Amino acid sequence: MAFDVEACRREFWRLDRIGGAWRTDRAPTREDIHARWHWQMERTVPDPESSDIGRHSSLVSGEGKCVPRDDVNPLEKRFRYAPMPLTWFENGPSRHVFRKPDPDHCLLSSLSGKHLASYTGRPSGADLFRWLTEGTRTSDERDWLAELLQDIRVDDYPQLRRRDALSVWDVARAIFRQIAPALLQILDSGEILIGDGTALTA
Repeated sequence: MAFDVEACRREFWRLDRIGGAWRTDRAPTREDIHARWHWQMERTVPDPESSDIGRHSSLVSGEGKCVPRDDVNPLEKRFRYAPMPLTWFENGPSRHVFRKPDPDHCLLSSLSGKHLASYTGRPSGADLFRWLTEGTRTSDERDWLAELLQDIRVDDYPQLRRRDALSVWDVARAIFRQIAPALLQILDSGEILIGDGTALTA
């Protein structure tokens, strides 16, 4: 689908009017992510005008020719966007479970073996399932789960729902509780990760 330049501009000016508040009425689009990148980077780089960033960029200002680049890793895959609030997942479809629990929790056991193999006493698939559905109780459990959730590939997340009795809500709650606080702290501090993993701090 073609990039909607006008939608990106509308989102940039919406962010500007309300001080950058996250929108929670829908999932973020490519245009939202580009708009937020421009809005935040405008407050980070020393000279946004000469860098073609923010309100001075051709994308946002409409001045000059805006030429989307297809030869680089898309911005929406490089720029960290804050997670949606947990309340966004409090609905029937998000809480629906497709199947009965796998008695051996094979997928979770496999993920633990693959991503936590270097740790002594790594959790079993049953441990991970319990933490995802019931929540963690100790700092060690939280650290184990956070490590796994940050390390597994994006493609593995849908499998959690398909191959065990887990809902989108279970996974979202775990991500929100284990990872979101650290991510939000990074975003609130003004530190933004760019394409090569370099941190830019305001």
